[in-house]
Amino acid sequence: ASYVYLSMSYYFDRDDVALKNFAKYNLHQSHEEREHAEKLMKLQNQRGGRIFLQDIKKPDRDDWENGLNAMECALHLEKSVNQSL
Repeated sequence: ASYVYLSMSYYFDRDDVALKNFAKYNLHQSHEEREHAEKLMKLQNQRGGRIFLQDIKKPDRDDWENGLNAMECALHLEKSVNQSL
């Protein structure tokens, strides 16, 4: 999820898109999702589990078109993450 939010952030930070607050919001979300992953890995290690990292898949898209579309994708992403837990 962090990687998708990072992609969104830098899309909205482009000079031809220039939606600064969308870029800022998505960068914050990216950092937050990464922190969640790191906390989960730390917890697994503390409880005797093992961490098996996998390749990070490139986001399905690079062009987020507009803020509404990006927010709809973010909502779908959050639902998907919650379902996987």
